[in-house]
Amino acid sequence: MSNIRPRTIWSTAKTQYLSWIFNPRMLTLAVMLIFMKTLAVDPLIERSVKIGTPLHTLEPFIAIGNSSLLILFLPAVFLVLMSDFPIINGNTLFFIKRTGKTNWFLGQILFAIMSIVTFISIVAVGSLLPVIGRTSWGANWSEVVRTYDYNYPEEIGSFASQLLPSNLYNQIPIFKAALHTYILLSLYLVVIVLILFLFKVLNFKKAGLFASIAIIAVGMATASVNSSLMWALPMANSLIWLHYTVIFSDPIVSLEFSYAYFLSCILVLLILCFLANRRCNVANISQV
Repeated sequence: MSNIRPRTIWSTAKTQYLSWIFNPRMLTLAVMLIFMKTLAVDPLIERSVKIGTPLHTLEPFIAIGNSSLLILFLPAVFLVLMSDFPIINGNTLFFIKRTGKTNWFLGQILFAIMSIVTFISIVAVGSLLPVIGRTSWGANWSEVVRTYDYNYPEEIGSFASQLLPSNLYNQIPIFKAALHTYILLSLYLVVIVLILFLFKVLNFKKAGLFASIAIIAVGMATASVNSSLMWALPMANSLIWLHYTVIFSDPIVSLEFSYAYFLSCILVLLILCFLANRRCNVANISQV
């Protein structure tokens, strides 16, 4: 640990980040943004026009981060973008010899954090751009969200109504909802990326991808049937509205529990990744 060099860590992370950000695979983000707009933003805009009042600026992002469908799509897209993490090729062995395994490991973790922040920020900006000039700012949820179902009861239960359910806007202030959405989704992606790293350095890259896909899919399945098992998986813990009932203010599961869950998972995975990195022989890792 005495050989930790911040400049080396930053250089490693920056090199990986630049390679990642200019990868043609990033074009997948364009598809994601179109999907987000069509599925979540446009229905909210239509409701805003119909009721004649503006949305709150943060509501599209909160809707995207709490949609039962998009919470399956977003991690899947991120998994595609990070599927080869950490990149190990013919030059990696020489790179690690210059930096040291610990500095290389910390550089990879820093790169992963930078990538997650970039990804979630793109989601946030992508939710904002289509509604520029159509929103307002304030401390409360918009009239569109709070009163639309009351004014149009025949649309209760529609997909648009489920984007921002009453479990959310009745139970938590909008700024807290946006902050928790950003952080919890980020923590979810940290878990995914650490699983990829762990299996990669153990030379089981395909198993890491399969494990990540399984966690996303099983999380979606358990949440869709409202099984108590969903709280053992990252997806349910990243959806704020699942923590609350429609009426009662006492949460089903507290947000504190979900933060403790993510931090515990991340700590365990970091330790396992660090130990696996110390013991791995990079020369023996399959270059897929």
